[in-house]
Amino acid sequence: MGKALQGWLDAHGLAAIAGAVLSIIVALALLLVVGGYWLVQP
Repeated sequence: MGKALQGWLDAHGLAAIAGAVLSIIVALALLLVVGGYWLVQP
C-alpha cells in the first residue's frame, strides 16, 4: 500500500496533490453554501 502510494505520488507529483486539495476545498465550500441556503429556507 505504502509503496504504491509513493509510486503514484512520484508519477503524478505536486500538481495532483494541489488538485486534490483544491477539489476538497471547493466541495466543502459548496456544502457550506448549500447547507446554509437550505437552513435559511422557511
